[in-house]
Amino acid sequence: MEIDIVQIRIILLLVMSGIGSIYDIKTRKIPDILWLVFGGIGVILYLWDHQTVTPYHIIAILTSVFVGVAIWRWKIAGLADCFAIITMAVILPVHYEFVMMPIRILVMALFIVVFFAVIYNTSLNLSDMLRAKKWIFSDFKSESKYKKVFAFLSIHRKRKHEKFVIAAEVNSEIESDSKVFAFLSSRNKIMNKIQKESINEMYVQNVPPLITYMFGITVFLFFM
Repeated sequence: MEIDIVQIRIILLLVMSGIGSIYDIKTRKIPDILWLVFGGIGVILYLWDHQTVTPYHIIAILTSVFVGVAIWRWKIAGLADCFAIITMAVILPVHYEFVMMPIRILVMALFIVVFFAVIYNTSLNLSDMLRAKKWIFSDFKSESKYKKVFAFLSIHRKRKHEKFVIAAEVNSEIESDSKVFAFLSSRNKIMNKIQKESINEMYVQNVPPLITYMFGITVFLFFM
């Protein structure tokens, strides 16, 4: 029976992202050994199907590496997410002849993350505004209306049940009684023990389990 290497690569992709999503949900920290093991297996598989590799495959891998590093450097995602995209590119850079699978999975996952984040932040901010019967962000005196509108969609005041968040505000260096927004300011420093950091009343951004979303998209693309 002839072995279908593409099917093996798809299974690898699913198993890797599935394991990664479990860590992502529980701790937002994923051991690097996961990417090394599955990436190594992906490289070894090229011994069997190296004849199928084309210049477009190389371009897809390099593009995925660039995108992975870019979203990490721009603090759109964490380092583990960057490693996940690069490893996906090694395992299955191209499918259906021309589709760059890591890029497609990432774009779809980010779209869903942003969609739900906007709904979540908007609903919480509306709730706070209705309860206080006034416009929120009154402490951000020097910030423009445009930034406040963006903040309304992207951040919220921390809730007690929230575990994985980062601070989205800092004290103004110009006005002592004012604050300024700090969007995506410290994506790498997830605050697990919020109570000890004394930010219970601060505006925060959630740190979504991006790899979990990528796992869901992978399942959807190959089985739905």
